[in-house]
Amino acid sequence: MLRRLFNRLNVFFMMQGRGGIAAFVLLFLSIIGWFDHQVGYEISLTFFYLIPLGLAVWYLGVRVGLLTALVCVLVWDGTNRAAGQEYSSELIRYWNMGIRLASYGVVALLLHELKSAIWVERSLARTDPLTGVFNRREFNEQLEFEIKRADRLMYPVTLAYIDLDNFKLVNDAHGHKVGDEQLRFIAQTVSGIIRKTDLFARLGGDEFGLFLPNVDHKNAKTVVAKVEKAVMKGLQEMNSPVTLSMGVVTFQSAPLTAEDLLYKADALMYQAKLMGKNQTIYFEIK
Repeated sequence: MLRRLFNRLNVFFMMQGRGGIAAFVLLFLSIIGWFDHQVGYEISLTFFYLIPLGLAVWYLGVRVGLLTALVCVLVWDGTNRAAGQEYSSELIRYWNMGIRLASYGVVALLLHELKSAIWVERSLARTDPLTGVFNRREFNEQLEFEIKRADRLMYPVTLAYIDLDNFKLVNDAHGHKVGDEQLRFIAQTVSGIIRKTDLFARLGGDEFGLFLPNVDHKNAKTVVAKVEKAVMKGLQEMNSPVTLSMGVVTFQSAPLTAEDLLYKADALMYQAKLMGKNQTIYFEIK
């Protein structure tokens, strides 16, 4: 349950963008500072300042996090001053500020290291080890996120389901090493053509998925044709018998789930197979 809550919060903040997250950091700081002033300097709210600090480090980077740590200390000191806190010497105030800043700074650096470690581990778990592109699990998760974004922003989405024809012949005639080289070539070629906002994954075996956010039916044909031309040119230069059967579906409004999107594109690809392979079938759902 906690993991599900964390995932939902993560999706929420990821959809806000850097400006939105910065606004949340300032909002939380303002609220905590107000409460700190109301309860007075005798009750410490040190822990609660870690909320905006954590958000800043996790989503805006360690540099912004360290700056936020400084702002947290200044807000804490300002509220205590306003509440009437006095020291026998101002050096004590600056000492306390320095200790608090150092503590927040250490927390920021530790959070940054934790995020980096999680990112490396997740990168290994979410990519296909042979081709380096997304695996099926990560692709499905990313699709769910992108569909929610498309629904919120009201733009079309397109998914191309790609299957390699005659790929078994390559493995049988030349061995799996040659087959693996061709799979890597296809992954690298497509990855070099598509936008950074597009998603490309190896769905298993000789099947790939290409998701194009904010691409309508007309533009989808242009993008897919460009991908097909580049891939086929390289395969022909390798004297490979492999061709592409593709099913491409465009939803003018976002589908309910990633499964709906994948199912329709997969069905179109299978239809292309039945019709003789080496072709692409397009379909638009308005």
